[in-house]
Amino acid sequence: MNLFGRKNDRKKPGKKLRYKTPVCSKCEKIIEPMDMSLGSVVEDMGAFFYSGSEGHLFEPLFEGVICPRCRTMMCSDCQSELYDALECPKCGGLFKQIMEHRLQKIE
Repeated sequence: MNLFGRKNDRKKPGKKLRYKTPVCSKCEKIIEPMDMSLGSVVEDMGAFFYSGSEGHLFEPLFEGVICPRCRTMMCSDCQSELYDALECPKCGGLFKQIMEHRLQKIE
């Protein structure tokens, strides 16, 4: 019930994604988000953040990597099969962990 005594029968819509779903360039499998963020890992080690200083630290991490140069994405399984797991096989750029701000925005 709300403030005026009316029942709320509307269901809240799910969180709307602001980015394109990451897909592995090699096996074409969807790369799923993990239940952790970089900020939560750092806090578990005993550090703390001042309000407003977090930036992208509390965005969920995904189970894969992305090349910032050519936007190639790989799941952790396909990345482990590479000769050099830190280097992109297409352009030679260094892979980074996939986070929401590194993904293409939905237009």
